[in-house]
Amino acid sequence: MMERAAALACVTLAGLLGASASAATPPPDGVIAADVSIDGIPVGGNTADAARRAILDQRVAPRIQPLILSLEGRRLSIKPQAAGYSVDVDAAVAQALTHGRTSPIAGPVNVTLPQSVDRALLRRVLTYRAKDIALVAVDAKLTFRNGRPKVRRPRVGVVVDVAKSVPLVADAILLRNVAQVELPRRRVRPARTTVGPSIVISRGNRVLTLYREERKVKTFRVAVGTRQYPTPKGLFSVIQKQRNPTWIPPDSPWAAGLGPIPPGPGNPLGTRWIGTSASAVGIHGTYASSSIGTAASHGCIRMYIRDVEWLYDRVKLGTPVLIR
Repeated sequence: MMERAAALACVTLAGLLGASASAATPPPDGVIAADVSIDGIPVGGNTADAARRAILDQRVAPRIQPLILSLEGRRLSIKPQAAGYSVDVDAAVAQALTHGRTSPIAGPVNVTLPQSVDRALLRRVLTYRAKDIALVAVDAKLTFRNGRPKVRRPRVGVVVDVAKSVPLVADAILLRNVAQVELPRRRVRPARTTVGPSIVISRGNRVLTLYREERKVKTFRVAVGTRQYPTPKGLFSVIQKQRNPTWIPPDSPWAAGLGPIPPGPGNPLGTRWIGTSASAVGIHGTYASSSIGTAASHGCIRMYIRDVEWLYDRVKLGTPVLIR
């Protein structure tokens, strides 16, 4: 009995050794061992070329397709390879071939597919392309239509937050687990949110109207230039303001030899001077009250003293002045 048991033990041991030797037998040259996958795709028993094609078809092809990016409904697409995506299929296949040869297989093996996104390049691409879907901030703007101010309202801009977008887009390229990426946004306030006051002067009616945006604030009777020295037409702006100005004669024949006149009742500018970008033309007070409502000046706009003092405090440098 003991001899029979010993013989059975020898047979069993020989069987185990034979099985172990069979399991350790490497696969044929150029063939990947059983139970090996690359990035979750089974490639065991495949040749290196077949494994490479499987990875290219099932992993790489989907990841190099254009990726859709969106910002509040506006969309664009980027090409992952142009945005920094790279993959090394050959390295993964070479690693898969080592299992069962230079390294034993104790169970299923999944080889990582080396792939990456150059985030510096992706950031440059996003910075350039994000302008295509940005909603640019719009400043408030004043124009005139039929002698009245028209205001374009300001609009807050919405732009892509590139710094926050880079990791989201990089993950989407590598995983391809979403149909499109909604990009993080950043709001941009317009530089100019209000247009302030404006002045409209009607030479024919001899009135000056102050507006606040599109709202009429107050209208004044004024004097304008004579036929010989007409007040110029056009769109100008306030470029100078002076309290109790000294009158300096303009370089014009009619003023030759008149000399500077200091502030006071004899000063032709009254108590306030609002200079415009029209050459030598401004809005000022006058002690000659009877001239208001007539064409009496050498091109300037004359106002009652009390009126120009009120207006002076409500306009600033840069205020538009439309003379029509």
